Amino acid sequence: MGNNAMKKYILSIFIILILMPVGNTNAGGHKEGKKLTAASSGFEGREEMLGRAMSVVLKSLNETKPYQHDINDALIKMILTTIQFAKNNNMIDELIENEVQATLPMLERVRDNYLRSGEMESVMIGMIDRTACSYQLFLDIEKGDAQRSWTSPFGLILEQTVRLGQHDLTEKEVHDIWIKKRFNAFAEVIGVELEISDIGENGMVSVRALKPVSLAKK
Repeated sequence: MGNNAMKKYILSIFIILILMPVGNTNAGGHKEGKKLTAASSGFEGREEMLGRAMSVVLKSLNETKPYQHDINDALIKMILTTIQFAKNNNMIDELIENEVQATLPMLERVRDNYLRSGEMESVMIGMIDRTACSYQLFLDIEKGDAQRSWTSPFGLILEQTVRLGQHDLTEKEVHDIWIKKRFNAFAEVIGVELEISDIGENGMVSVRALKPVSLAKK
């Protein structure tokens, strides 16, 4: 079974398990006096929403030409086109500043949580784990102590869009702008320093919160 077929099979099983009513007990087997309760999927009342979402996932994975599509393709293309526009108009710094301003309420919450806890891990949780624009973009995030790693998602799409003349960016260029410059600008607001790797030979990228800086950007 190929990777694409396996993904679709697993998703189908997931949907069945989520929506299937399952009997359960409060305290063990079917003994007299034990109250039976239905297991909750957490999606009660949202079955239609879940069905639509899974339909989009399956449609995306069914697209195998000219390359195997994934569920983050549209987000990647939007990011690439945004960077391309900024590059064409010499507005990379303005792009990064706009990203900071657009996400400032979230960044301030992350900063407040970090200042209360003093934990570097809270920075990674706030910037990546609980941010849809991160976990919907990086599909294989690996967690470490105040560190997150993932496979750079831009290369496969760039191969296609550069060939078609839609973009003239390199994966390194995108990484330097969207990951390094942008995340470092976010970290400045929060008040910490980040160590951000280059793209490794295996395509992996890592981001680690190192230490606080004396002043956070207000």
